[in-house]
Order: sequence, then C-alpha cells, then structure tokens
Amino acid sequence: MGKYLVNGMVLFSLALSGCSLAPEFQRPQMVMPGGWSNVSGVGLKSEQSTLAFWQELGSEELNRVIEAALAQNLDLEAALHRIEQARAQAKVAGSALYPSIDASTGASRTYQDPNNSTAARGLGSISYEVDLWGKNRNQLAAANHRADATQYDRDALQLIVVSDTATFYTQVLSLNERIRIAQNNLRNAEEVLRITEARFRAGSISGLEVSQQRVAVNNFRAALTSLTEQRSTNLNALAILIGQAPQNIPAPKTDFSSLKIPEVNLTPPASLLTARPDIESAEASLRAANADIGIARAAFFPSLTLGIDASSAAGFGHPAAAATSLAANILTPIFTGGRLTGNLEDVTARQKELAAQYQKTVLISFQEVEDALAALRSNNEQAVLSDESVRESQNAYDIAKARFDAGAVDYLNLLETQRSLYVAQDNQVSITQGQLASFIQLRKALGT
Repeated sequence: MGKYLVNGMVLFSLALSGCSLAPEFQRPQMVMPGGWSNVSGVGLKSEQSTLAFWQELGSEELNRVIEAALAQNLDLEAALHRIEQARAQAKVAGSALYPSIDASTGASRTYQDPNNSTAARGLGSISYEVDLWGKNRNQLAAANHRADATQYDRDALQLIVVSDTATFYTQVLSLNERIRIAQNNLRNAEEVLRITEARFRAGSISGLEVSQQRVAVNNFRAALTSLTEQRSTNLNALAILIGQAPQNIPAPKTDFSSLKIPEVNLTPPASLLTARPDIESAEASLRAANADIGIARAAFFPSLTLGIDASSAAGFGHPAAAATSLAANILTPIFTGGRLTGNLEDVTARQKELAAQYQKTVLISFQEVEDALAALRSNNEQAVLSDESVRESQNAYDIAKARFDAGAVDYLNLLETQRSLYVAQDNQVSITQGQLASFIQLRKALGT
C-alpha cells in the first residue's frame, strides 16, 4: 500500500508543480558595434585557423610547455575542485525535488509474556514538499547556473594561463636574443678599448678617449647583467605556471628568430558574447540571480508538504499487523517582520547589480580587443622601421670600425656608431617581442 501512496504523492505533486515565479530571463540590452576600429596595419586572414593560437607561433617546444601548464598548473587544479564543489551544491539543491524517506527498526523481548515472545517493529516516514510555486526548481536552476559560472571561470582562467605561459616563454626567448646581442656588443666594446689603450700608450690619443671607452664597456656589462636578471625572473614565473619549482625548469632552447608572427582572423564584436568565458560566466551568474528572485517570491505563498507515516509490528510466529497514514501540512507565512520583503529586495538589487556587471564585462572585452589591435598595429609599423635602422646602423658601424682601425676617423665617431648599433639591435628584438605579445593578447581578448 505504501508504494501506491508514494506514487500517488509524486503524481499529485507533479500536477500541482506547474508554476514558477522567476522573471523571464533576458540578456541586458546593449548596442553591438558593427566592427573593429584599429584594423589597418594588422595582418588579417579571412579563414578561421584550426590551430590553437600558441601552435601558430611554430615552436614545438612551446607546445610542450603549454601542455605541461594545462596538466600541472595549480590554479587550474584548484578551479577544477571549485567546479566539483558547485556541482555537489547543485545536487544538494536538487534533492528537494524528491521525497524524503526515513526509517527506523527495533526489536524487543517481553519477559512478562508467558510465552516469552519476541517482537520486531518497523517504523518509516515519507515526506514531500509540493513545489507549488517553483521554489525548489528555481533553487536547482540557480545552483546549476552557479555551477556553470564556475566552469566558465575555469575556462577563463585556462585562457589566462596559456596566454601568460606563451608570453613568458617568448619573453625568455627574446631575452636570450638580447643577451646574445649584448654579449657581442660587449666583445666589440672590449676590442675597441684594447685598441684605444694601445693608442694611448703610443701617445696618439689622450686619456679622455680611454676613460670614455671604459665607461662604455661598463655600461654594456651593466646592461648584460640587467638582461640576465630579467631572463631569470621570467623563467621563474614560467616555472610557476607549469607547476614546477624554479630550480627545476630547463631554460628554453628555441631560437627567437624562428618564431612566427601569425596573421589574425577577426570575428565580429557580437561573437564575443559566446566566445569569451568571462562573459558567459557573467551571464550564468545573472541567470542564477534571476532564479533567486523566483525563490524569494515563492516564499510569500503557502507551502504544502505531504507525508506518509507507516508502522508494522510482528511477533515471531504470529501474523503481522500494519498501519499506514497519509497527512498533508500547509504552512502559510503571516507575519515575518519584513524578512520576506527584505530578502526579495536584496535578491532583486543583486540581479540588477549583476546585470550592470555583465554590461561592463562586455564593454571591457571590446576595449581589450581594440587595445590589442592598436598594440599589434603599432608594433608592426615599428618593426618595419627597426629593420631598416638595424641595417643602416650595422653598415655605419662597419665603415666607422674600418676607418678607425686605419686611423681615418676619431674615436667619438666609432663610439657613436657602436652605441647606435646596439640600441637598434636591442630595439628590434623588443619590438618583435611586442608583436608576439600583442598577438597573444589579441587572441586572448577574442576568447580564442
């Protein structure tokens, strides 16, 4: 009989549970730009790439480093456990949609009975809250949306991790190249110092030129020390991203000049609403807040709980006796001192706050794309100029060095061409790194 009552309770509750007081969800209205502004001077391609953005840079070593970051990054691992917590909370929220069944059993021996009989007793109760106003369903919906937001937060974090990993990796490679340039210029400066000191001893130049070149050598050495420190700092940061101690990470070996600067496929601004996980997270949180309003509204209305209490007693060797009762309990709020009203006002204000945050998240995403496009365009333009500057500076230095060796030019001319070549070469590498960094930031801003 109990089975039929349970089935009847569920069917009855389903018939009554057709109402939800949550407002219909709508994305906040926003004006979508038709396109992007800073596209001139940016290498664009029409077809969508099938590769992850870091794979387009053309470094197998970088691919392995990214794989290590995805597998070992501790922030991503912590985010995964936050997802597990959110899914567990959704499971708890969903339990209210099902009956609650409790049971207890006991046995006793009655010594006063002439037959010294033994009796066993079973007690059970089933209760079920009929979801008349959609409160329980909205609780489950809110929990599921918050779990979705947690998943999107992890996706956003993963995009940050791979972007930072690629950026630090390329920075280490660029610093390797800048250190190589600094070492070459230091050797050249030391060679000039050697010649200058020899000419000073021969009496052909004064001590002023010797002192100036010694200062130049010291400046090159100081620059080399600074670059080495920067490389160590970036390498340490890269180690943390891949979940390793800085002492254990091997230095990247790829030649900086082998990295490619890919063209970019630009998607329309409206596509960011579904491409960027931070926007999707903001929307999921907004949907959860929408369901919270339904929960708060339902609290103003009566709640109906159905219950079954069953008991049975059996003496060993005697027929069993059983009893079952069905009860219904209606609870109606009468006076709560403003608690229900305050709660509704609270969740409504929270929903409006999240709507504003959603709109700001979308606007920031547009800004980040435009900033990355502007940076990429600027670096591309600077790259053309820096290539020409390196060629001319190298030519000027070669001519000045040959004339200085032959005694045809004075030391100051050589010193100036030497300094200009170093600056031009160092700037060239920095600008190339800027191109790579702005490409990475653009793909991150596009959510791809």
